[in-house]
Amino acid sequence: MSVSPITSAPPNPHAVQGAVRRTLPLAPASFFAMTLGLAETGNAWRFATATWGLNPAFGEVLQLLSALSFVWWMALYLNKWINHRQAALAEARDPVQSAFLALIPESLILMALALQPYAIGGAQVLFWIGSAANLLYGAYRMAATWTDERQGSDSVPPLFLSYTASVLVNALAAGLLGHASFGWMLFGIGVVSWLVLDSVLTQQLAVGGLAVKTRNFMGIYMAPSVVALVAYQVLAGDALSLPLTYALTGYALFLAAAMIFAYRWLREQPFAGGYWAYTFGIATLAQGLMLGARHSHDPLLDTLAMLAFAITLLATGSVAVGTIRLLLKGAYYPPVATPAPVTAPAPDNVVAMAPQR
Repeated sequence: MSVSPITSAPPNPHAVQGAVRRTLPLAPASFFAMTLGLAETGNAWRFATATWGLNPAFGEVLQLLSALSFVWWMALYLNKWINHRQAALAEARDPVQSAFLALIPESLILMALALQPYAIGGAQVLFWIGSAANLLYGAYRMAATWTDERQGSDSVPPLFLSYTASVLVNALAAGLLGHASFGWMLFGIGVVSWLVLDSVLTQQLAVGGLAVKTRNFMGIYMAPSVVALVAYQVLAGDALSLPLTYALTGYALFLAAAMIFAYRWLREQPFAGGYWAYTFGIATLAQGLMLGARHSHDPLLDTLAMLAFAITLLATGSVAVGTIRLLLKGAYYPPVATPAPVTAPAPDNVVAMAPQR
């Protein structure tokens, strides 16, 4: 009696793809805000180390966490294009959600700054890739504002991401990596775009307001003012104008104060992943105040910098705790729509036959 050898069937590629589809969550591009918040809090700690002599270790831990989050969100974004192509296309075509795609090259630029103390060559490569992608996508989105139809309600703070706040981050990084002339060009793009767009967004906020579920967009609204404050001081160096620095500082603080007065209105939105948008702006404001205190030797700016840095740590810590709670509840990611099973319809030409005797 012969026994047939037992052979295992080759893995079904469709079953493997289905398993990946069920295992990996579907995340919007706006979730890259976590990478930005962690990276900027880490950068704020680095600034605090240079300003007040803090232990640098915690700042580097934050940079590591930001890098890990970037890898995770990038993996989910690629998976979206592979297994949820319609969702990826809908996001790319949406007049509001498409703005968040600018967070991807912006995150790459911040990863270059995170890597800078350890591998300057690698940091330069990451920067130029992120910088080129940032500019190309920004120009593409500017063209879309001319050519695509949009509603007035689509004029919301995320519009700042495509070719304003992200380009100013690009300018800031260019200055830190030794490309000051290129950085000034980027600074011009970001500031002029900011001045143009701000009037549009202020008009919409004054007339149309923001729905409760989108109020974390206001974390983006303060981004251009604080990034411009840091970028200018980094690019100008010792040749900076103190009056201009104080002017930029004043407007950034003025917006921060307005955000505090609007706290109850902002908190009407339940906690969600979008709350990471607030951490970026607060952390960048702290950096701008630290730089201003160093250049001016003004005790008031030094005190404000300490206060902003403390609020940065509190905000980032609070948002991190809220994120962990939502993850433990399984409520952090939006639900993935599962397609209904398809059953083949019966053929129309089937005729019942009587049994033959």
